[in-house]
Amino acid sequence: RAALPAPGALEGVKSKRRAVLSLRLPGGAGEARACGLPAASAAAEGATLALGLGACASIRDLPEGVAAAWCAQLACVGAGGGGDDDESFVAYRHPGLRVAVLAELADDDREAADAAIKSAAACVPHVVVVRLGDALRHRGVCAALRAWKGALIVLEDVASEGEDGQLAGALLRTLGISSRWRVEHSGASFEADKVPSAPVTEIIGDLRPRDLESDSALMDLVVQAQPLYDEYFHEDLIDDLQDKKNSRIAFLVLPTEDGRQFCGLVVYKLWGPPLRVMSILRVAVPHELRMFGYGRLLMRWIMQKATQMPRTQCTKLTLCSMPEAIVFYERLGFTPIPEDQLALNASAPADDEDGEELPQRMPGTIWMEYKCGRAVKAPGRR
Repeated sequence: RAALPAPGALEGVKSKRRAVLSLRLPGGAGEARACGLPAASAAAEGATLALGLGACASIRDLPEGVAAAWCAQLACVGAGGGGDDDESFVAYRHPGLRVAVLAELADDDREAADAAIKSAAACVPHVVVVRLGDALRHRGVCAALRAWKGALIVLEDVASEGEDGQLAGALLRTLGISSRWRVEHSGASFEADKVPSAPVTEIIGDLRPRDLESDSALMDLVVQAQPLYDEYFHEDLIDDLQDKKNSRIAFLVLPTEDGRQFCGLVVYKLWGPPLRVMSILRVAVPHELRMFGYGRLLMRWIMQKATQMPRTQCTKLTLCSMPEAIVFYERLGFTPIPEDQLALNASAPADDEDGEELPQRMPGTIWMEYKCGRAVKAPGRR
Protein backbone atom coordinates (compact mmCIF):
# COMPACT_ATOMS: atom_id res chain seq x y z
CA ARG A 1 0.00 0.00 0.00
CA ALA A 2 1.28 3.46 -0.96
CA ALA A 3 2.54 5.58 1.95
CA LEU A 4 3.78 9.10 2.63
CA PRO A 5 7.37 9.69 3.83
CA ALA A 6 8.22 11.53 7.03
CA PRO A 7 8.39 15.29 6.41
CA GLY A 8 11.79 16.92 6.35
CA ALA A 9 12.98 19.96 8.29
CA LEU A 10 12.33 23.54 7.19
CA GLU A 11 15.21 26.00 7.32
CA GLY A 12 14.85 28.41 10.21
CA VAL A 13 11.75 26.66 11.63
CA LYS A 14 12.44 25.06 15.01
CA SER A 15 8.90 24.95 16.37
CA LYS A 16 5.75 23.32 15.00
CA ARG A 17 3.88 26.32 16.36
CA ARG A 18 5.47 28.77 13.97
CA ALA A 19 3.24 29.72 11.03
CA VAL A 20 4.57 28.37 7.73
CA LEU A 21 1.38 28.76 5.69
CA SER A 22 -1.48 31.27 5.83
CA LEU A 23 -4.68 30.92 3.80
CA ARG A 24 -7.24 33.65 3.15
CA LEU A 25 -10.79 33.80 1.95
CA PRO A 26 -11.76 35.50 -1.35
CA GLY A 27 -11.34 39.25 -0.98
CA GLY A 28 -9.82 38.88 2.49
CA ALA A 29 -6.66 40.69 3.46
CA GLY A 30 -3.81 38.50 4.58
CA GLU A 31 -0.64 39.73 6.22
CA ALA A 32 2.36 37.95 4.71
CA ARG A 33 4.45 37.21 7.78
CA ALA A 34 5.61 34.42 10.05
CA CYS A 35 4.14 34.43 13.53
CA GLY A 36 3.80 32.34 16.67
CA LEU A 37 0.76 30.09 17.09
CA PRO A 38 -1.13 28.57 20.03
CA ALA A 39 -0.65 24.94 21.03
CA ALA A 40 -3.08 23.77 18.33
CA SER A 41 -0.62 24.97 15.65
CA ALA A 42 -3.47 26.77 13.87
CA ALA A 43 -5.03 30.18 14.45
CA ALA A 44 -7.45 32.45 12.60
CA GLU A 45 -7.59 36.22 12.43
CA GLY A 46 -10.43 37.58 10.36
CA ALA A 47 -10.25 36.14 6.83
CA THR A 48 -6.81 34.59 7.36
CA LEU A 49 -6.00 31.15 8.79
CA ALA A 50 -2.38 30.51 9.83
CA LEU A 51 -1.01 26.99 10.11
CA GLY A 52 2.18 25.48 11.53
CA LEU A 53 3.99 22.20 10.85
CA GLY A 54 2.06 20.57 13.69
CA ALA A 55 -1.36 21.51 12.36
CA CYS A 56 -4.08 18.87 11.91
CA ALA A 57 -6.98 21.07 10.89
CA SER A 58 -10.20 20.87 8.93
CA ILE A 59 -12.11 23.70 7.28
CA ARG A 60 -15.88 23.53 6.69
CA ASP A 61 -18.56 25.65 5.00
CA LEU A 62 -16.21 26.78 2.25
CA PRO A 63 -17.99 28.83 -0.45
CA GLU A 64 -18.72 26.94 -3.64
CA GLY A 65 -15.61 26.60 -5.78
CA VAL A 66 -13.23 27.83 -3.09
CA ALA A 67 -12.10 24.33 -2.10
CA ALA A 68 -11.18 23.53 -5.71
CA ALA A 69 -9.41 26.89 -6.10
CA TRP A 70 -7.46 26.34 -2.89
CA CYS A 71 -6.40 22.88 -4.03
CA ALA A 72 -5.22 24.29 -7.37
CA GLN A 73 -3.10 27.01 -5.77
CA LEU A 74 -1.81 24.88 -2.90
CA ALA A 75 -0.62 22.27 -5.37
CA CYS A 76 1.82 24.91 -6.62
CA VAL A 77 3.13 25.89 -3.19
CA GLY A 78 6.78 24.97 -2.99
CA ALA A 79 6.97 24.72 -6.77
CA GLY A 80 7.04 28.41 -7.53
CA GLY A 81 3.28 29.01 -7.35
CA GLY A 82 0.89 30.58 -4.88
CA GLY A 83 1.73 34.18 -5.60
CA ASP A 84 1.10 37.14 -3.34
CA ASP A 85 -1.29 39.04 -5.63
CA ASP A 86 -4.82 40.00 -4.56
CA GLU A 87 -6.41 36.94 -6.23
CA SER A 88 -4.23 34.48 -4.37
CA PHE A 89 -5.69 32.38 -1.55
CA VAL A 90 -2.19 31.92 -0.13
CA ALA A 91 -1.43 34.92 2.06
CA TYR A 92 1.94 33.66 3.26
CA ARG A 93 4.10 30.58 2.82
CA HIS A 94 7.57 29.67 3.98
CA PRO A 95 9.91 29.75 0.96
CA GLY A 96 10.95 26.11 1.43
CA LEU A 97 7.49 24.73 2.21
CA ARG A 98 6.32 21.75 0.12
CA VAL A 99 2.58 20.98 -0.10
CA ALA A 100 0.96 17.89 -1.60
CA VAL A 101 -2.72 17.90 -2.61
CA LEU A 102 -4.88 14.79 -2.84
CA ALA A 103 -8.09 15.86 -4.60
CA GLU A 104 -10.58 15.03 -7.35
CA LEU A 105 -10.01 11.27 -7.04
CA ALA A 106 -12.41 9.13 -9.07
CA ASP A 107 -14.77 6.85 -7.17
CA ASP A 108 -13.69 3.21 -6.77
CA ASP A 109 -10.42 3.83 -8.60
CA ARG A 110 -7.83 2.38 -6.24
CA GLU A 111 -5.02 2.60 -8.77
CA ALA A 112 -5.62 6.33 -9.27
CA ALA A 113 -5.66 6.87 -5.50
CA ASP A 114 -2.41 4.93 -5.06
CA ALA A 115 -0.86 6.91 -7.92
CA ALA A 116 -1.90 10.17 -6.26
CA ILE A 117 -0.30 9.12 -2.97
CA LYS A 118 2.92 8.07 -4.71
CA SER A 119 3.01 11.37 -6.59
CA ALA A 120 2.54 13.25 -3.32
CA ALA A 121 5.24 11.17 -1.65
CA ALA A 122 7.70 12.01 -4.41
CA CYS A 123 7.86 15.66 -3.34
CA VAL A 124 8.41 14.72 0.36
CA PRO A 125 5.79 17.24 1.55
CA HIS A 126 5.58 19.15 4.81
CA VAL A 127 1.82 19.66 4.42
CA VAL A 128 -0.83 17.40 2.87
CA VAL A 129 -4.22 18.72 1.77
CA VAL A 130 -7.19 16.43 1.11
CA ARG A 131 -10.89 16.86 0.47
CA LEU A 132 -13.06 15.04 2.98
CA GLY A 133 -15.13 13.25 0.34
CA ASP A 134 -12.01 11.79 -1.29
CA ALA A 135 -10.74 10.48 2.06
CA LEU A 136 -14.13 8.90 2.78
CA ARG A 137 -14.29 7.12 -0.57
CA HIS A 138 -10.70 5.83 -0.70
CA ARG A 139 -9.45 3.57 2.10
CA GLY A 140 -5.89 3.74 0.78
CA VAL A 141 -5.88 7.54 1.11
CA CYS A 142 -7.29 7.27 4.63
CA ALA A 143 -4.65 4.70 5.63
CA ALA A 144 -1.82 6.86 4.28
CA LEU A 145 -3.11 9.92 6.14
CA ARG A 146 -3.49 8.03 9.43
CA ALA A 147 0.20 7.16 9.29
CA TRP A 148 1.24 10.64 8.12
CA LYS A 149 3.44 12.56 10.59
CA GLY A 150 3.32 16.02 9.03
CA ALA A 151 0.73 18.82 8.87
CA LEU A 152 -2.71 17.92 7.52
CA ILE A 153 -5.49 20.13 6.11
CA VAL A 154 -8.90 18.58 5.41
CA LEU A 155 -11.27 20.63 3.23
CA GLU A 156 -14.94 19.97 3.99
CA ASP A 157 -16.47 21.42 0.86
CA VAL A 158 -20.21 21.22 0.10
CA ALA A 159 -19.85 17.89 -1.72
CA SER A 160 -17.95 16.39 1.22
CA GLU A 161 -20.51 17.53 3.78
CA GLY A 162 -23.23 15.69 1.92
CA GLU A 163 -21.68 12.40 3.08
CA ASP A 164 -22.96 10.55 6.14
CA GLY A 165 -22.40 12.95 9.05
CA GLN A 166 -21.42 10.29 11.58
CA LEU A 167 -18.92 8.69 9.19
CA ALA A 168 -17.42 12.09 8.38
CA GLY A 169 -17.06 12.84 12.08
CA ALA A 170 -15.50 9.42 12.72
CA LEU A 171 -13.00 10.00 9.91
CA LEU A 172 -11.94 13.40 11.26
CA ARG A 173 -11.30 11.82 14.65
CA THR A 174 -9.41 8.93 13.06
CA LEU A 175 -7.17 11.35 11.16
CA GLY A 176 -6.28 13.14 14.40
CA ILE A 177 -7.93 16.45 13.54
CA SER A 178 -7.33 18.72 16.54
CA SER A 179 -8.77 22.01 15.28
CA ARG A 180 -11.76 22.72 13.07
CA TRP A 181 -12.66 25.98 11.38
CA ARG A 182 -15.76 27.13 9.56
CA VAL A 183 -16.28 30.02 7.21
CA GLU A 184 -18.60 32.63 8.73
CA HIS A 185 -21.98 32.98 6.96
CA SER A 186 -20.98 36.13 5.09
CA GLY A 187 -17.83 34.38 3.86
CA ALA A 188 -15.61 37.11 5.30
CA SER A 189 -13.90 35.36 8.21
CA PHE A 190 -12.92 32.09 9.88
CA GLU A 191 -14.47 30.98 13.17
CA ALA A 192 -13.40 28.15 15.47
CA ASP A 193 -15.70 25.13 15.39
CA LYS A 194 -16.01 21.98 17.51
CA VAL A 195 -14.28 18.81 16.33
CA PRO A 196 -17.00 16.10 16.01
CA SER A 197 -17.03 13.54 18.78
CA ALA A 198 -16.51 9.89 17.94
CA PRO A 199 -19.73 7.94 17.20
CA VAL A 200 -21.04 5.97 20.17
CA THR A 201 -20.96 2.30 19.24
CA GLU A 202 -22.17 -0.80 21.07
CA ILE A 203 -21.03 -4.44 21.04
CA ILE A 204 -23.67 -7.15 21.41
CA GLY A 205 -21.83 -10.37 22.22
CA ASP A 206 -22.04 -14.00 23.33
CA LEU A 207 -24.77 -14.71 20.78
CA ARG A 208 -25.63 -18.24 19.68
CA PRO A 209 -27.62 -19.22 16.57
CA ARG A 210 -30.81 -19.70 18.60
CA ASP A 211 -30.38 -16.22 20.11
CA LEU A 212 -30.29 -14.74 16.62
CA GLU A 213 -33.26 -16.69 15.34
CA SER A 214 -35.47 -15.81 18.31
CA ASP A 215 -34.94 -12.02 18.16
CA SER A 216 -36.15 -9.96 15.20
CA ALA A 217 -33.74 -7.09 15.97
CA LEU A 218 -30.78 -9.48 15.96
CA MET A 219 -32.02 -11.10 12.76
CA ASP A 220 -31.97 -7.64 11.17
CA LEU A 221 -28.27 -7.45 12.04
CA VAL A 222 -27.77 -10.89 10.46
CA VAL A 223 -29.41 -9.62 7.27
CA GLN A 224 -27.11 -6.57 7.27
CA ALA A 225 -24.03 -8.74 7.91
CA GLN A 226 -24.79 -11.50 5.41
CA PRO A 227 -23.41 -9.69 2.28
CA LEU A 228 -20.09 -9.21 4.12
CA TYR A 229 -20.13 -12.87 5.20
CA ASP A 230 -20.82 -13.94 1.60
CA GLU A 231 -17.97 -11.82 0.27
CA TYR A 232 -15.24 -12.96 2.65
CA PHE A 233 -16.30 -16.33 4.03
CA HIS A 234 -18.68 -17.68 1.34
CA GLU A 235 -20.99 -19.07 4.00
CA ASP A 236 -24.45 -18.49 5.41
CA LEU A 237 -23.82 -16.77 8.76
CA ILE A 238 -26.16 -18.86 10.90
CA ASP A 239 -25.23 -22.12 9.17
CA ASP A 240 -21.56 -21.34 9.74
CA LEU A 241 -22.16 -20.75 13.45
CA GLN A 242 -24.07 -24.02 13.73
CA ASP A 243 -21.26 -25.90 11.97
CA LYS A 244 -18.73 -24.43 14.41
CA LYS A 245 -20.30 -26.02 17.47
CA ASN A 246 -20.39 -23.93 20.66
CA SER A 247 -19.06 -20.86 18.85
CA ARG A 248 -20.38 -17.38 19.58
CA ILE A 249 -20.71 -14.16 17.61
CA ALA A 250 -20.52 -10.49 18.62
CA PHE A 251 -21.83 -7.57 16.54
CA LEU A 252 -20.45 -4.04 16.60
CA VAL A 253 -23.38 -1.69 15.97
CA LEU A 254 -24.04 2.02 15.71
CA PRO A 255 -27.40 3.04 17.23
CA THR A 256 -29.51 5.06 14.79
CA GLU A 257 -33.00 6.57 14.76
CA ASP A 258 -34.22 3.56 12.77
CA GLY A 259 -32.54 0.89 14.86
CA ARG A 260 -28.94 -0.34 14.64
CA GLN A 261 -26.39 -0.07 11.85
CA PHE A 262 -24.10 -3.08 11.47
CA CYS A 263 -20.41 -2.05 11.73
CA GLY A 264 -18.52 -5.33 12.17
CA LEU A 265 -18.46 -8.79 13.72
CA VAL A 266 -16.23 -11.30 15.46
CA VAL A 267 -16.85 -15.06 15.75
CA TYR A 268 -15.04 -16.89 18.55
CA LYS A 269 -14.98 -20.15 20.47
CA LEU A 270 -13.62 -21.18 23.86
CA TRP A 271 -11.67 -24.44 24.12
CA GLY A 272 -11.56 -25.32 27.82
CA PRO A 273 -9.04 -27.54 29.62
CA PRO A 274 -6.57 -28.88 28.69
CA LEU A 275 -6.13 -26.30 25.89
CA ARG A 276 -7.60 -23.27 27.71
CA VAL A 277 -7.67 -21.21 24.51
CA MET A 278 -10.15 -18.82 22.98
CA SER A 279 -9.98 -18.98 19.18
CA ILE A 280 -10.97 -16.01 17.04
CA LEU A 281 -12.53 -17.66 14.00
CA ARG A 282 -13.83 -14.67 12.01
CA VAL A 283 -13.30 -10.91 12.13
CA ALA A 284 -14.80 -8.58 9.53
CA VAL A 285 -15.72 -4.92 9.04
CA PRO A 286 -17.64 -3.60 6.00
CA HIS A 287 -15.36 -2.08 3.38
CA GLU A 288 -16.94 1.38 3.62
CA LEU A 289 -16.39 1.47 7.40
CA ARG A 290 -12.73 0.50 7.52
CA MET A 291 -10.07 2.87 8.86
CA PHE A 292 -12.47 4.16 11.53
CA GLY A 293 -11.03 1.93 14.26
CA TYR A 294 -13.98 -0.50 14.30
CA GLY A 295 -11.78 -3.58 13.85
CA ARG A 296 -9.67 -2.47 16.80
CA LEU A 297 -12.81 -2.00 18.93
CA LEU A 298 -13.90 -5.57 18.22
CA MET A 299 -10.47 -6.96 19.01
CA ARG A 300 -10.17 -4.97 22.25
CA TRP A 301 -13.54 -6.32 23.32
CA ILE A 302 -12.67 -9.98 22.76
CA MET A 303 -9.22 -9.48 24.34
CA GLN A 304 -10.80 -7.99 27.45
CA LYS A 305 -13.31 -10.83 27.58
CA ALA A 306 -10.53 -13.43 27.48
CA THR A 307 -8.34 -11.71 30.09
CA GLN A 308 -11.25 -11.48 32.54
CA MET A 309 -11.90 -15.24 32.42
CA PRO A 310 -10.37 -17.59 35.05
CA ARG A 311 -6.97 -18.92 33.94
CA THR A 312 -8.32 -22.43 34.56
CA GLN A 313 -10.53 -21.80 31.51
CA CYS A 314 -8.54 -19.44 29.26
CA THR A 315 -4.86 -18.50 29.13
CA LYS A 316 -4.57 -17.04 25.62
CA LEU A 317 -6.27 -15.94 22.43
CA THR A 318 -5.34 -17.39 19.04
CA LEU A 319 -6.17 -16.48 15.46
CA CYS A 320 -5.07 -17.21 11.92
CA SER A 321 -3.87 -14.01 10.20
CA MET A 322 -3.47 -13.15 6.56
CA PRO A 323 -0.03 -11.61 5.81
CA GLU A 324 -1.42 -8.11 5.24
CA ALA A 325 -3.10 -8.10 8.69
CA ILE A 326 -0.08 -9.20 10.74
CA VAL A 327 1.02 -5.63 11.55
CA PHE A 328 -2.49 -4.80 12.79
CA TYR A 329 -2.50 -7.76 15.18
CA GLU A 330 1.07 -7.12 16.32
CA ARG A 331 0.09 -3.60 17.36
CA LEU A 332 -2.56 -5.18 19.58
CA GLY A 333 0.02 -7.41 21.26
CA PHE A 334 -0.33 -10.63 19.23
CA THR A 335 2.82 -12.58 18.32
CA PRO A 336 3.43 -15.41 15.81
CA ILE A 337 3.19 -18.91 17.29
CA PRO A 338 6.44 -20.90 16.79
CA GLU A 339 6.15 -23.89 14.48
CA ASP A 340 7.18 -26.36 17.22
CA GLN A 341 4.33 -25.09 19.41
CA LEU A 342 1.90 -25.50 16.51
CA ALA A 343 2.91 -29.15 16.28
CA LEU A 344 2.10 -29.64 19.99
CA ASN A 345 -1.29 -27.95 19.57
CA ALA A 346 -2.11 -30.14 16.59
CA SER A 347 -1.54 -33.28 18.69
CA ALA A 348 -3.67 -32.08 21.61
CA PRO A 349 -7.20 -33.50 21.98
CA ALA A 350 -10.15 -31.29 21.04
CA ASP A 351 -12.27 -29.88 23.84
CA ASP A 352 -15.57 -30.14 21.99
CA GLU A 353 -17.74 -32.93 23.33
CA ASP A 354 -18.82 -33.77 19.78
CA GLY A 355 -15.20 -34.29 18.76
CA GLU A 356 -14.87 -31.19 16.58
CA GLU A 357 -11.32 -30.64 15.32
CA LEU A 358 -9.28 -27.57 16.12
CA PRO A 359 -9.25 -24.78 13.50
CA GLN A 360 -6.84 -25.52 10.67
CA ARG A 361 -4.39 -23.01 9.19
CA MET A 362 -5.25 -21.86 5.69
CA PRO A 363 -2.46 -21.70 3.07
CA GLY A 364 -0.45 -18.48 3.29
CA THR A 365 -1.69 -17.55 6.78
CA ILE A 366 0.14 -17.33 10.10
CA TRP A 367 -1.06 -18.46 13.52
CA MET A 368 -0.77 -15.74 16.17
CA GLU A 369 -1.47 -15.62 19.89
CA TYR A 370 -2.13 -13.14 22.67
CA LYS A 371 -1.24 -14.33 26.18
CA CYS A 372 -3.71 -13.21 28.81
CA GLY A 373 -1.14 -12.82 31.59
CA ARG A 374 -2.08 -12.95 35.24
CA ALA A 375 -5.72 -13.41 36.13
CA VAL A 376 -7.75 -10.32 37.01
CA LYS A 377 -8.72 -10.48 40.70
CA ALA A 378 -12.36 -9.96 41.59
CA PRO A 379 -13.12 -6.61 43.35
CA GLY A 380 -12.70 -6.77 47.13
CA ARG A 381 -10.39 -9.79 47.16
CA ARG A 382 -6.79 -9.62 48.30
